[in-house]
Amino acid sequence: MPRKSIIKKNWPKYLLQWGVLAAIIIFLTGIIPSKEAPDPETYCPLGGLQALATYLAQGSLPCSMSSVQVMMGIALVAAVVLFSKLFCAYICPVGTIQDLLGKARRAMRIKGIKVRNGSVLDKVLRIVKYALVFWIFYMTVTASELFCKNLDPYYAVATGFQGEITLWMSLVTVGLVVVGSFFIDMFWCRYLCPLGAISNTLKFWVWIGVLFGVYYVADVLGADIPWAVLLGGFCIVGYLLEILHSKPKLQVMYMMKDNVACTKCGLCTKTCPFHIDIMSYRNGRIESVDCTLCGECAAACSANALKVGVSRNDQAEFWKYVPAVLTVALIAAGMWLGGKFELPTIDMKWGIESVAEDGTVTQLVDPETLQTLSIEGLRSVKCYGSSMTFKAQVEKVPGVHGVRTYVNRHSVEILYDPAKTTAEKIQEAIYTPSKFRVNSPDPKAVDSLKVVTIRTEKMYDKLDINYLGMQMRLTGKKIYGLESEFSCPLTVRVIMDPSEDLSEDWFEEIVEMDVLQMPVHGGGVNEIELDYEFIDMEDGYSMISTADHLKSMFSSFNVQWKSRIEAAGNKQQYIYEIVDKNYEKPIILRNMPYLSNHLSKHEGVIGVYLVLNDDLQPCIRIRYADPMTSDRLWELMTMDTWTITYKADDVRQEGAKFTFKTPGKVYKY
Repeated sequence: MPRKSIIKKNWPKYLLQWGVLAAIIIFLTGIIPSKEAPDPETYCPLGGLQALATYLAQGSLPCSMSSVQVMMGIALVAAVVLFSKLFCAYICPVGTIQDLLGKARRAMRIKGIKVRNGSVLDKVLRIVKYALVFWIFYMTVTASELFCKNLDPYYAVATGFQGEITLWMSLVTVGLVVVGSFFIDMFWCRYLCPLGAISNTLKFWVWIGVLFGVYYVADVLGADIPWAVLLGGFCIVGYLLEILHSKPKLQVMYMMKDNVACTKCGLCTKTCPFHIDIMSYRNGRIESVDCTLCGECAAACSANALKVGVSRNDQAEFWKYVPAVLTVALIAAGMWLGGKFELPTIDMKWGIESVAEDGTVTQLVDPETLQTLSIEGLRSVKCYGSSMTFKAQVEKVPGVHGVRTYVNRHSVEILYDPAKTTAEKIQEAIYTPSKFRVNSPDPKAVDSLKVVTIRTEKMYDKLDINYLGMQMRLTGKKIYGLESEFSCPLTVRVIMDPSEDLSEDWFEEIVEMDVLQMPVHGGGVNEIELDYEFIDMEDGYSMISTADHLKSMFSSFNVQWKSRIEAAGNKQQYIYEIVDKNYEKPIILRNMPYLSNHLSKHEGVIGVYLVLNDDLQPCIRIRYADPMTSDRLWELMTMDTWTITYKADDVRQEGAKFTFKTPGKVYKY
């Protein structure tokens, strides 16, 4: 049957496949602008299943995973158990690409490589995807990081090979998809895809249910069996069932064959992406572990001997649309349910009970007396790693016995003993006083600045003072800096020009703005949602000298080498100074260690500093003595490539972190 006719008859599949592929391209390329950076893993069911496994085994979610991905994984499980591998047939972009590669090969009249289903080579190759399942899930659960990102061909291409990948792994898997699937139909799906292995195993869900049931009973009876044993059992059972008993019998829907109508032309097997030997099946269900209900065989059959249905008597035309409709419905349900709740990224408790070597449990704290403190808006709690950092911080607070973090909404729940601590003490312990430079005053124009104090709520994250400062910078007012100090409500001191007379209403309007329209370097605007609350403004104001303010806001850098100081001895030492107002920017401070590392390799360099000079101007200073000279320093600083030593055996040539346009001045030390 002509290809166009098959596409026309099976249009729901192609509409979904190509529509999803187009949506992914539009989403990732930014053709339609989005407030947030695109995440290729947003709706990945494999990531969701890894997240669920990690949560069940370790009580935590891998970094960046949320309830949406978990629900997408559960939706895939429901689809496989009840119907078939609908995700593989209608949604997976890698499957779509493989389909296109196979069509391209046939259009070019290049002979493909046939690996017959059930052959020795076929059975040997199928074990690879189960080995990958074990490796990926073991590494993910152990580290609570999505290991599949290292080698997922879709993730590598979607991120332009710039994501959290291992380059050689990604290049190998992308190469296998392209080359392997060009010569062998659905090569990735049949032999390498971890999600394909999981889906095939789940088709035998009764056996898997028995496996999990035995593990659960053993756990209840006190057998301490590692979770990795269950994972290994899942992979082994799945592989053996796939190669020895490749006919799952407990789905609701199948491809149905009518042997009376069948002309035995063989076109169905030829057209099937997995080349299932449909001819060998008698009347009724096509019970193949590889079948995805894609409908290609039915579209190719001119005798109408193949249909989708729950029984061979189903004759209604609408059945051919059911798999595509079910796919959309399950995905929509997964997205909707995922948005209705959030699993904690970590949920950990400590110090509540102790277990002796003989198994005796001693209660240290009565769980009924513990209370929970909820804190919203902690933007720095954004992944598993930052959640563990936060946990380490609150674990040091006496009286705190547990923490849950919710990274999607940047919130935490802290379990504490009210007899030993209070909510306010916990907040104080986790809060870091912050400061933010809004603008820089000219010390020659104004020698003192006004300080106004306001009180706010919902600003307990270290980034909040930065965002509020950016809001104030965008107003164009002569505001020079913010400093915060813990209190309930939070104390925020606003340093401004003496000529500014800002009212309480003005501060309330700025603090409670819903969105920060932050300009992005290179053009555009990044919208950051805020939810701060203004409480009040103190009466009156105080004054601070401009010099003191500039010194308090400036973050200095100071590195010098004792051996070089001693080597200089009685030699005349010099300072090479370059002044630039841009040196107050945080990126300069972050890159100063690279400059000092690079310069330290040259004899005569004694120290490298980032300071305010006597005129209160930011400057980089290099302290040196013979044999170093100012001309040689300038040459070293303006090199395109710097030599950076990370370890004794790790010396790299890297692009210069700074550009210096104007030579500095030299004076005696």
